Amino acid sequence: MYSLITLLFVVPVFISLLLLVVPKSLAKPLVITTALLLSAVSVYLFINSEGVYYFGVPAYVNDIVAVADIILLIFFGWIAIKRRSWIVGLMSLLQLGGLLYLLNIMPAHHSLQFMADKLSLFMFLLINIISGIIAVYSLRYIDEEHCSPFRKKYFLSTIFWFIAVMNLVVSSDNLEYFFLFFELTTLASFLLIGFRKDEVSVKNSLTALWMNQIGGLAILAAIFFIHHNGYGEATFTNLLANAKAENVLLPLALLSIAALIKGAQMPFSKWLLGAMVAPTPVSALLHSSTMVKIAPFIILRLSPALKDTPVANVIIALTGFVFVAAAIGALSQDNFKRILAHSTIALLALMIMMAAVGTPVTITASLILVLFHGISKSMLFLNAGILEKVFHLKQSSDMDKLGESGPFTSLVITIGFMSLLLPPFGAFIGKWMSIESLGALATDKKILGALIMVAVAGGGAVLSLLYFKVMGLLIARTGENDKIHFEKTGPYYAATTYILLGLLLATVISLPFLLNQYFAPVTGSLTGTALTIATEGWNIYLGTIKLPLVPMLIAFLLLPVTIIAAMFIRFKKVDRAKEYMCGEKVNYSFSSFYFSTDRATPYFATAGILFFVALIIVALI
Repeated sequence: MYSLITLLFVVPVFISLLLLVVPKSLAKPLVITTALLLSAVSVYLFINSEGVYYFGVPAYVNDIVAVADIILLIFFGWIAIKRRSWIVGLMSLLQLGGLLYLLNIMPAHHSLQFMADKLSLFMFLLINIISGIIAVYSLRYIDEEHCSPFRKKYFLSTIFWFIAVMNLVVSSDNLEYFFLFFELTTLASFLLIGFRKDEVSVKNSLTALWMNQIGGLAILAAIFFIHHNGYGEATFTNLLANAKAENVLLPLALLSIAALIKGAQMPFSKWLLGAMVAPTPVSALLHSSTMVKIAPFIILRLSPALKDTPVANVIIALTGFVFVAAAIGALSQDNFKRILAHSTIALLALMIMMAAVGTPVTITASLILVLFHGISKSMLFLNAGILEKVFHLKQSSDMDKLGESGPFTSLVITIGFMSLLLPPFGAFIGKWMSIESLGALATDKKILGALIMVAVAGGGAVLSLLYFKVMGLLIARTGENDKIHFEKTGPYYAATTYILLGLLLATVISLPFLLNQYFAPVTGSLTGTALTIATEGWNIYLGTIKLPLVPMLIAFLLLPVTIIAAMFIRFKKVDRAKEYMCGEKVNYSFSSFYFSTDRATPYFATAGILFFVALIIVALI
């Protein structure tokens, strides 16, 4: 098993280097083969692994990591000078100073640096399967970008070393190693967001850089306080072992801040919204399977120590607020990718919230949302790229004729939104479990629990309005074309779409099996308490939560099936004329009302800042 885990680190890096030098004719089979290999290894590891795998590296690797940290921070400083960004420069100086101080006072490493448990293996599946699909999709997408042949190879190369770094992030136990890989994902986001090199791309890439550097600073501060308080080496294992110790809340809060920033929670949502200017595969990577999923991963990793602490209460309150605020912000958006971005921020808040509550049921709900959000959002973002490249559409208001010019793409996007909203899809199950489990929180912590339940219910309602707004445009018809002809988008676009649709369908059909064999083992490894999952009659019981299958089946027949059927209904030979118009033809236009939330954005950001301040205060008290 150790050699297979190592493959997930080594192979993507090797392929990344190889893609820079091989001819274009070899790049395509190389990308496809590597994507299949990484996916197969991830599946095999999850199915056949038993227990936790701890492993270390030779002593000289510790020195290499330290040097790599320093070089990376110096590179960030060089970017600051080149781009004349004082804030990136300040963050780089603070990080470099903190790192050098820690390297001077901390003893040499003697323990194991990496740990692969069920949570790591769970993340391997998501990272490698979804990112592999995105890499294959990129073969066609990047061909249509206006850049040099080398830049196209560089783009594919960056995707693969990004995959390697993500695999390293979710298996790092040593926090110094974790800091390096955390900041390498920051570097990757900077490079990918700024790929097009225009003014807006450069500006947004710098925003992503300095905001995520604050998260890196929080990790360095957490390492310092772990060392200062005498908890041994700065590792997740030692931190969890000292969960009940005095002053442990401060490093927990600092690591949680790093997670919240990487998860683009307010007031740090701007970096992820700005990432929408990047090529669409970048948006899919950042939003679905890789970058932002570091946020729920960290909170899930820390959940045994965070549970029932004041730090957890502030995180729950913050993410409840963000869930509503991001959903409201999405309603006023017209750009399709920005709609998806706001939706991602809202759903990340729900994942983090459930992880912070820390019960077996809420941990399972968070894991379900992580997985199904990854599949659904990657499918939606990849089809946003198809809209851009094939149909030349970027605004949702321009999609009212997509049902006739691109019925298959319209169908896929509709299914993608339904999979985030309606039964029997996994995201609905995760939200159901979230709302049900918050009842217990309302019993124990009356005011906080009641407010969070209102926030989740309100945010869910707003997201429903958002999704139906877009779906309403997708099923609109002009009545000018009676026949349905599915469009041809090319093998790479079509293949990746079919694979994601297949994954979505397979997960729905096998949900009871996945709950027992996929989610429950991960929850048990995190909480130490096995989640009881049983099927009796037409009900699934997850701990104390009852999931009725008959109402879900009825809702599926009434909503998803009806919406899909509506896309293919044609009213033939219809004369579109109105009274008193002398039979003159009228062009109808149906759309939702739009309103601006820009005025509220500064207030949302201020509220987010206050929550982050409260997070530090409760950790110090």
